[in-house]
Amino acid sequence: MNIQTPTPTSRAADVVTSVLATVQDKSVQIKLALAAMVSGGHVLIEDAPGMGKTSLARALAFHLQLDWKRLQCTNDTTPSDIVGVNVFDPQSGGFSFREGPVFTHLLLADELNRAPSKSQSALLEAMAERQTTIDGVAHSLPNPFIVIATQNPTEQIGVSPLPESQLDRFAVSFDLGLPSQETEAAILRTAKAGEEVFEHGTPVLAAGEFETLRKNCKETVFNDVMIGYVQALAGRLRQTGFPALSVRALIQIKGLAQAHAMIDGRTYCIPEDVQAVLLAGLQHRLGQGGSGNRAANREVISTLLHEVNVP
Repeated sequence: MNIQTPTPTSRAADVVTSVLATVQDKSVQIKLALAAMVSGGHVLIEDAPGMGKTSLARALAFHLQLDWKRLQCTNDTTPSDIVGVNVFDPQSGGFSFREGPVFTHLLLADELNRAPSKSQSALLEAMAERQTTIDGVAHSLPNPFIVIATQNPTEQIGVSPLPESQLDRFAVSFDLGLPSQETEAAILRTAKAGEEVFEHGTPVLAAGEFETLRKNCKETVFNDVMIGYVQALAGRLRQTGFPALSVRALIQIKGLAQAHAMIDGRTYCIPEDVQAVLLAGLQHRLGQGGSGNRAANREVISTLLHEVNVP
């Protein structure tokens, strides 16, 4: 009897299950984050401290076998704190480049909307071009390079909305929120103050297999019928007051749907894949403004999905 070894693609769903051991009760958000990462995008999470944002990033990095670093943004964060700096060496009389935290596979940029605009611009180049420029010299970033950024609710003191150019580089945005009462009780029974466990079990993927996931995601069939469906959704949304919805956003929706299908074990996309990722893929492009605005966004997308015919 031939026993087939599970491929990286067939284990994509196992990543979601394994991360759930760390970030309990949040399978939808884990799946969205994984879909963004596999499709080549970045992730934006808006939530209060202590909701599991760091745990999610670390658990994903562990099970995908990606290097990771954390950047804590503050009101005085400088571009060099993010990308690095040239340091003078008195012995050689020259300068040597000291890498910043962006030189990693997975960067957790915590409280991004506390950083000054110039620092956000430095991160924008890294997100958009997968490189940084220091003193006129371009430095390529590792492949893959993924940002999981968190932002505080906009009603908090000391934060400012992210610029549209920055928001457009994120593939998905969502909030984690509180777990269910049952899950919260289970966590309280076992948790100990000062002790956090981010890595449960053994990694799902081996080193280097993440790139196989990305390759297979691109090969997931997204036919002309699906393209027409996405265009119909975008056209209706543009008619209702969002004319600036970019082509890049639609490309990211396509990639998210392909990744969603792959995680579900299919080699082709169906309308339900688009529907599953649409809100997270567009929410940050429909305006910011706290929980009330997120509720309004959900209503907009829900209405949109009911008004547009499903192929």
